[in-house]
Parts: sequence; C-alpha cells; structure tokens
Amino acid sequence: MGLPRIGKVFLLLAVLASCRRPPERASAPAPSPSTPPPAAPSPVAPSPAEAPRLPAPPPPPPPAQVERFAVPGDLDASIVRALDGRAPLTVFVPGICSNANAYLQGFPEAARRQGGVVGIEGDGPCGGNASFRTFSWDAAKLHARIEKALTAAGVEAIPPEGITLVGYSQGAALGEQLAARWPARYTRLVVIGAPTDPSPASFARSRGVVMMSCARDVPARMRDASKKLARVGVPSTYVEMPGCTHGNLTDGDRVFDEAFDFLRDR
Repeated sequence: MGLPRIGKVFLLLAVLASCRRPPERASAPAPSPSTPPPAAPSPVAPSPAEAPRLPAPPPPPPPAQVERFAVPGDLDASIVRALDGRAPLTVFVPGICSNANAYLQGFPEAARRQGGVVGIEGDGPCGGNASFRTFSWDAAKLHARIEKALTAAGVEAIPPEGITLVGYSQGAALGEQLAARWPARYTRLVVIGAPTDPSPASFARSRGVVMMSCARDVPARMRDASKKLARVGVPSTYVEMPGCTHGNLTDGDRVFDEAFDFLRDR
C-alpha cells in the first residue's frame, strides 16, 4: 500500500535536507603584498635619571692677588701666593725709584703658577715720594733682607736647588752680584734691562739665566748676554717684552710664564 500524500512530502523534504552541504567558513583574507609586516617594538630609551652623570668640573680659581705682608725688622714686602699654599722660592728686586708691589701687579698669574713670588722694596727713599724706593749698592745687605722676607713668607729652609731671583734695572745689577757671591743660593735668574753688560763670569755657576728686555730698551745688550752665556755652557735664553721702554712691563703673564718655564727644569 503506498504512502499517503502527506507522508511522501515529508519523506522528500527529509531527503533534500540530508543532501544540503554545510556552509563553508569564510577564510581570512591573504595579506596584500604591499602591506608591510608589523614593526618590531623599539627598545625603550633609558630615562635621564638612569644615564651616568659626569662630575661637574671644578670652578676656576679666583684671580691671583698681590698682598703686602710684614717682615720683622724690615720694610713690608709684597707677595703673590701659590695656589696650593706652598712657600714662595722666587724673589723680585726692582730698580731705582721703583715699587715692587706695582711690578707684581703686572704678572700675578705667572707669579702664582711659579709657586709664588716675593717682592722686595728698596732700602732707601726716592726723593720725597713715599710710594717709591731705591736700593743701596750693598749686595750683602740685600742678601740678608731677602732671607728675612722669605722667612716671614713661610720659607723654613732654602732647598738644595736654591731660589730664583728676578732683577730689573738696578735689581738686575744687584742680582748679578748675588749670583756671583752666593751661587748656591741664587741658582736661577731673570735679568731684565741691565744698566751694564752682564758678565758671563758672574753667572758661571748658575743653573739657568733668562735675559729679558723691553723691545725699546736694551734688547741687543740682553740678547748678546744670553748668547755669551750659552757659549760658556750656561743654559740661557732671551725673552722680549713687546713695545715697551725701560722700567715698564708688557704682556707680563705671558713673558714671565716663558721665562719661568725655561728655568723650571734647570
């Protein structure tokens, strides 16, 4: 007996349903060739707090100063002190009617780099002008005054290598006498604008001598003196101050740096 009509319809629908394919899943679209790959994460820069910090440079030293100080039993002297506080072993002796303090004002930085310089005033007056002094021609007296001034400046004992003497004009002539009489004490000299030709014999035992002149003073005399010393085996050089006349200083820190540098290793 055949199926009722309604049964045939249901049977047909069931067959159709079993033949229907399941829906396909949509695949992800392939990346376009022009699409760049994702960028790798960049490393994180260290924060300023994590970066190493360099120590701050030390502040520059204050400008060098010229001071006056008391010398027991003598006139006050002047000094430029070394930056490290050591006692000075360089002495400046000026000329007739001059002022050692004023000369030190002309090369204070070079004086400080040298380890300090003491300026000696003349033992006699210069007319009625109390600001300027003159030296007597007594090398032994000047030698004793230098000893007192160095002691007052803190020098406890003169080292075996001696001291440096800077003499200008009359001070240059007195410096020559000191070098000849006490060669183990005044071993290095700066001789500036000497009034007469320096004698090589006076410096025969010196460890080093710088001859110096203003360009408009006696450059030929001082240059020739340096050459004569070199010929007899005394280390010597000539340094010239530009444009000045006798008794003056120009470009002081530079020319005295040059002079002291020459003597320092002698």
